Amino acid sequence: MQKTKFKNFVDFLVSSIMPIISESWVKRSILLLSLLFGFYFTNSLISFLLDNSINTIILAILILLIIELLIRLSQVSRFPIISMSINNLRIGSTYALILEAFKLGS
Repeated sequence: MQKTKFKNFVDFLVSSIMPIISESWVKRSILLLSLLFGFYFTNSLISFLLDNSINTIILAILILLIIELLIRLSQVSRFPIISMSINNLRIGSTYALILEAFKLGS
């Protein structure tokens, strides 16, 4: 076949999607669960702390410290699945924090 731009594009898509599809279901489910758990944990924490009379600046600093601790834990980990699950936990947590900020309008 000829090397066209479309063929290069299709090859690029296949090479970027294949690692996601070819992984085992255990790894994919662990990563998905860690992403959802990060979202759920942060959303629950924010909802609980906003119902109480805690200053929102302290709440933002607390969540920032938790995320920084997760970054340090992922750098120390020797197993790649643990490091990737901690990163997915952080991504879910950050998504929940941003979503809550949009809901509050700030």
